[in-house]
Amino acid sequence: MRKRVLTGIGAVAVLAAGGATGYVFVTRPAPPTAAAQPAPPATTTVVKTTLTTSVTLNGSLGYGKATVYTGRKAGTLTWLPAVGTVVHRGGRLYTVDAQPVVLFVGDLPLYRTIDPTATPGPDVREVNANLRALGYRTAPTGDAYTGGTATALKAWQRKNKLDETGALGMGDVAVLSGEVRVDAQKAQPGAPATAELLGLTGTTRQVTAPVDPTQVDVALLKTGSKVDLTLPDGSRTPGTVTATDADPAAGAAGSPGGGTGGAAPGQSVTIAVDDQSKVSTMDSGSVGVVVTLAHHDDVLAVPVGALVALQEGGYAVQVVADGRTKLVAVRTGMFADGRVEVAGDGLAEGQQVVTVS
Repeated sequence: MRKRVLTGIGAVAVLAAGGATGYVFVTRPAPPTAAAQPAPPATTTVVKTTLTTSVTLNGSLGYGKATVYTGRKAGTLTWLPAVGTVVHRGGRLYTVDAQPVVLFVGDLPLYRTIDPTATPGPDVREVNANLRALGYRTAPTGDAYTGGTATALKAWQRKNKLDETGALGMGDVAVLSGEVRVDAQKAQPGAPATAELLGLTGTTRQVTAPVDPTQVDVALLKTGSKVDLTLPDGSRTPGTVTATDADPAAGAAGSPGGGTGGAAPGQSVTIAVDDQSKVSTMDSGSVGVVVTLAHHDDVLAVPVGALVALQEGGYAVQVVADGRTKLVAVRTGMFADGRVEVAGDGLAEGQQVVTVS
């Protein structure tokens, strides 16, 4: 009897042990599948590049600020060119008493009558130069009125249906710095011809943009500075700053940066489009003026998301090598376009670093 009991107890113990073993086997979690394994960290490459910071101004394409032309020939205004007309050297700018006032190119307005009594001077030289440019080769190259000047003037007068006097009065031609485009008519035929007649611009398309001095250092926009232009059709082309002027409207009440507290006037910048063929079919439109504020050449850079903030201050990156990562402390420089300039001991172009973006 005692032997059986022991045997029974042993059997129970074995069963109990077997039951425990079965329980552990059944409830142990299954090993994770490949899909459930933690994803390896995203990495990126340390690159050597040029970082640039810039600001974009809102500009307008046009022909620049118009200047007002005031007639100098007494009489009645009888004709004006239409808005948009381009007047070249030798072309009619307007007519007085049905007689054309022709465009001459130069820097000096006529201040006296040019005839055989005129002593040599820069105004005579200018008349001779214009006559020669228009094809009247008898005009001399100097600053004296000669028989060649008289012959050329008479031929020019004949072509323009003027009296062939060989003399040129102060208001008979309009001396301007180059060919012009008519931006506006300021008078109507029948008005006195010595009034304001036309608003004139140059013939090359250019960009004007207001400048907020709190946003852009105006010194970066000095004459000759280069900028990038985003044209109305979305294309990009370079431009060159030709002028920076005070813009009272930029500081006026109700305008950006303006107010009633005597705010200083803003600035406006004029920019030449270097390749005029890019805007040959555009007369107007909005233009983005990209001004480079700073650039660093040949620097190591990583995405901003690769930076790790250190508890003791500063930043590091996690360099990946041989399947392991190590922290490398870095000094940061310029931030631009989602990247940051970095430098650190052992950091080199081509290394892989962990990033979150």
